[in-house]
Amino acid sequence: MTTTRIRIDLSQGIIEAEGSEEFVRAIYGDFKGRLESTPIAPTPPAVGEKGGKGGKDTTARPAGDKSRRAANYAPKIAKDLDLSGKGDKESLKDFAARYEAGSNFERNLVYMYYLSQILEKSPVTMDDVFTCYRSLQVKAPTDLYSSLFDTARHKGWVDVKSTENVEITVPGINHLEHDLPKKPNA
Repeated sequence: MTTTRIRIDLSQGIIEAEGSEEFVRAIYGDFKGRLESTPIAPTPPAVGEKGGKGGKDTTARPAGDKSRRAANYAPKIAKDLDLSGKGDKESLKDFAARYEAGSNFERNLVYMYYLSQILEKSPVTMDDVFTCYRSLQVKAPTDLYSSLFDTARHKGWVDVKSTENVEITVPGINHLEHDLPKKPNA
């Protein structure tokens, strides 16, 4: 039996497989399918290249078609979104007050959890998240698209499918329910 080996780096995303040719092809096929459906951020340019140290543009942007959508995205208030807690639902203000969200990653998570788990809204849009920031009078990220994308890329707490479809992930739910610090007396 011959052994086949494959190693893919994608800037330290690394996948390695070793075994029969059939096994390696199956792993590669699965990886390729996931890769095509997941946006990958470009690697930062090296020193001396455009965007590197001494260059002008150092902002990382999502790859492919999503970067064009991000450039055109301007958040708006979702006028049909009720965050006041009417009926049997908790208000966003009361829900968010329980957590010590010290970064935009954590605020994105708290708002996504509230929208998808408490209000049971589906799909959640970036405008919905923007409305949460504005409703609580919290300074919204300058580039909300990139903030949510970075929350997905760095933390894995959300999945940004488009500006019209952002989902909370199981790791995000787990982090909020078990790891995110709660305020005393909350």
